[in-house]
This record gives sequence, structure tokens and C-alpha cells, in this order.
Amino acid sequence: MSEGGPLEERVARLREAVEAARTLGLEDEAAAARAVARRVGRRAGFGGEVYVMALAGGTGVGKSSVLNALAGETVSEVRAVRPTTDRPLAWVAADQQREIAPLLEWLKVDQVVTHADASLHGVAILDLPDIDSVRGEHRALVDTLLPRIDAVTWIVDPEKYDDERVHTYWRTLAPHADRLRFVFNKADRLTEEQRRIVADDLRARLVADGIPRPMLHVVSATTGDGIDRMRTELANAAHAKVIVSAKLEADRSEAAARLARAAGLDPEQGYAPLLAVARHEALVGEAVDGALTLVDPRGIGQQVRAAVLSRARGGGGSLIGRASVLLERFTGRTRRDADPVAYLGMWRSRGALGRVLNPVRAALVEAAAEVPPESRGRLLEALGAPAAEKDLERVLDNVTRDAASSFELPRSAIWPILGAAQLVAGALLVFAVAWLVTLFVSGGAVPVGSVDLPLLGPIPMPLAVLAGSVLLSAVLVWLLGLHASYVGRRLAARIRARTAAAVRAAVQAEGFAGLSRVEAARRVIAGALE
Repeated sequence: MSEGGPLEERVARLREAVEAARTLGLEDEAAAARAVARRVGRRAGFGGEVYVMALAGGTGVGKSSVLNALAGETVSEVRAVRPTTDRPLAWVAADQQREIAPLLEWLKVDQVVTHADASLHGVAILDLPDIDSVRGEHRALVDTLLPRIDAVTWIVDPEKYDDERVHTYWRTLAPHADRLRFVFNKADRLTEEQRRIVADDLRARLVADGIPRPMLHVVSATTGDGIDRMRTELANAAHAKVIVSAKLEADRSEAAARLARAAGLDPEQGYAPLLAVARHEALVGEAVDGALTLVDPRGIGQQVRAAVLSRARGGGGSLIGRASVLLERFTGRTRRDADPVAYLGMWRSRGALGRVLNPVRAALVEAAAEVPPESRGRLLEALGAPAAEKDLERVLDNVTRDAASSFELPRSAIWPILGAAQLVAGALLVFAVAWLVTLFVSGGAVPVGSVDLPLLGPIPMPLAVLAGSVLLSAVLVWLLGLHASYVGRRLAARIRARTAAAVRAAVQAEGFAGLSRVEAARRVIAGALE
């Protein structure tokens, strides 16, 4: 047992289940369960089998004297100095001390006196500080204790029974009228006629305070008048509590079961998902695969590699390569084949959203089919079926936009070096061509040297320079392409992995968000069955 006892914990779980049912659109069922929770909560008091009653009242009315009279011994010291009771004291049956200990700990009641009175075996009495004490913390302590106990017995005397401060406080407790008792103490100071008049007057005042049928005992703690009757009624109240608690628990349990059935839960079995785990994972996988088909991480990778190669050729390619880059940009080929950002934004052109939406819809429909027909429409709304297409479009737009905003083509220090080498190769090519033209115009009058090459024999120098420049340029182009492809593959792999992970997470989180919310609510409702 914990704070306030097991029944209060179960009522708290029922209240949580009520709020969970409202998120599922089960307003009527939630309203009915809320009414039960309020009624049980108002009546429950301490959740154990012990009937916990507090003695409360103003300074000097004789709370401690009444407790001592009930116990037949001195339990709470009576002193002439007021206020007498500084801290709450508990009078508990010895074999019930363990059951009530957590409640007393929560209430910070550290003074406990045990008894072996068989007639009050199921009763625990708390002697509280004075509520009209000059010390303000006493009133605050009493206000904290009251919601956690079964009943409050207010002690008054001929001087305090018409104190307006006390009646003002009682009026605030009118909603708990069935848990209030009243004891008129010091009746030995009055005649029989005065007792009757004062008792009738106090009953009338209590009715005016909003307590329609007040339970009133007229006693004298000094002479013992009325104490035996009070003891008997306390014993009867303890017995009645066992019956009432069983009824309250039955009401709470039935309210929780009705909520569970409306949410597609079997009260006997507890929580079970609307979709089997394997089926849910399969549908999630289908939706994710469909989304990845539209986003096309592989195509993005090809676009990235083409864009990297285009940048490399623009900064480190041959003259012909640079010219071809300019031509591709002019003709729009670069935007079509080497623009990853544009490719990301064009995901709608690669197919219909149905390949993502259909598995989501299947999951929602199959899940809703597991609840009673009268709850199905409301549950489908909670699952998010009407807004699924719009939500998934937003998800894919966000994923592609985030990927595009983080994309940046890399640069390499190697490309300018290869570009400079290409300029040298180009200069050699121009020089060789000019040399050959000069020889042609002179008709061979200009002497030239030659280079002996294996298998080829002597090769004129201009032709050797021309061939060497072409070969050098080809090697540089090959090296540039090899390096650009390596850089592009690495970048493409990172972007593919990041985009695929983002798509998967987004589809799971957003596409199936309604189902996740519904299952979370159903778990809370199932918790109220315990």
C-alpha cells in the first residue's frame, strides 16, 4: 500500500484512462467513467481495510479527552496550556499498524499509540492539531490530512459550537458531508433540556452549512456519557467500510472495463496491440520502401557524382572538358543530370504517393477493425486516417528540403593542380600544332630533329610533342575523373544514408503517428484494469 491506499491508486489510473479515452474520441464513455471516478474518489477515503477517522476541532474543545474516553486510557495528553496537540497522533490496533504505516508516513504522523481493543479493531483514530490555533501551520496541516482519511469527527463544546470561523470552514467541506461526524462534548455542563436545545440548534446550523443529515453525538468525555454509543457506531462504520470499499472497487473496475472494451481491449487479457507486431513492422517497411522509391537515394547518388565531376572538370579539366561543362550548363543538361538539390525537390515526379499511403491506410483500417463498430469511426479519426496523405506529403517535403539545405558540393586542392597541368598540356599541344603548320608552310625547308621510340623508330619532334601533350591531357583527365568519382561516391553514400534514415524515421514517426498515439492511450486504459 502507498499514499492513500491501493483504491486511490486505482482511481488515479482510472482518471488517467479517462483522459486517454478522450484522445481516442470516446467522449461518452470517458464522461461515464469520469463520473464514476469522481464518485469513488469522493467516497473512497483511506484505501485499506482500516477505517481512519480524524478528531478535529478548535482549541480546548476536548479532542484529546474524547480520544482518551474512547480508548479507556490516556492516549493523548491533556494539558492546561493551549493548544495542547501540536502534532497529529494516531491510535491504531497493534496488528493493523503495518497496513496503515505508509499512510501515516505520508501524513507525517510520527506519534503512534497501539491498542488491542477488539471492538475497535478496524478503527484508527488521529488526534489532529486545533484548526483555530494561533499557529497558522496547524490549520494548513489539517487541510492536508482531510482528503486522505475516511472520516472527520469534529469536536465542539458549548462555547465553540456556534463559532463562525468553524462554520465557515465546514461550509467548504459540504461536498464531503457523508464523511463528516460531529461530537458535542462537555455535555455534563448542561441540563437535559439545554442539551436538547443545543443539539437541535447545532443540527439546524449544520443543515444551513450544506450538511443535510449530520451525524451528531452528544457526549461527555469527563463522565463517559454517550461514549459507548459513539464506540458502537465507529465499530459499525468500520464494518460498513469493508462493504462500501468492495462496492466502490466494483464500480471502478466496471468503469475501467467499459473503457477497455470501447478501445478494443479485452478486460480479461489486458493490453494487446491492434496490429500484431510482425504485421505492423511489415506495413511500416512497405511504406518506407515506397517513400524511398519516390525520394530515390540511388538517383540522388548519381546526381551527386555527376555534379562533383562537373565541378572538377570546370576547375581542373582540359580546355575541351571545360568547354563541355559550359555547353552542358548552357543546354540545361547539368540541371537535369547533375543537380542533386533539384532532384530532391522533384520527388513527386517519380511516382504516386499511394505507394507510401496504401500501407499506412492498410495499417489504420486493420487496426480500427479490431475495435467495436460503435467506436470504429471515432478511432479512425484518432488514428489520423483523413489527414494521412497530407501528413505524408509534408513529411517527404520536409525530408527532401532538409537534405537539400544541407547539401554542399565539395572542393579539392588536387583539382587546381590538375588544372594547371592541363594548361601546360594544352600549351604543348598548341606549340606542337604551330610547329607542324610551320613545317608544312616551309615545305620542309626548316630542319627538325627526331626522337627514337621503341618499335616506332625515329619520330619527328613536333609530332612527338603533339602526341605527348595529348597523352598527358588524357592521363590528367583520367586522374581527375578517378578522384572526382571517389569524392562523389563518398559524398553520395553519406547523402543516401542520411536521406534514407530520415525518410524511414519520418514515415515511422509521422505516417504511423496516429497509430502510436492510439496504442499509447490504449496502454493507459489497460493500466486502469489492474
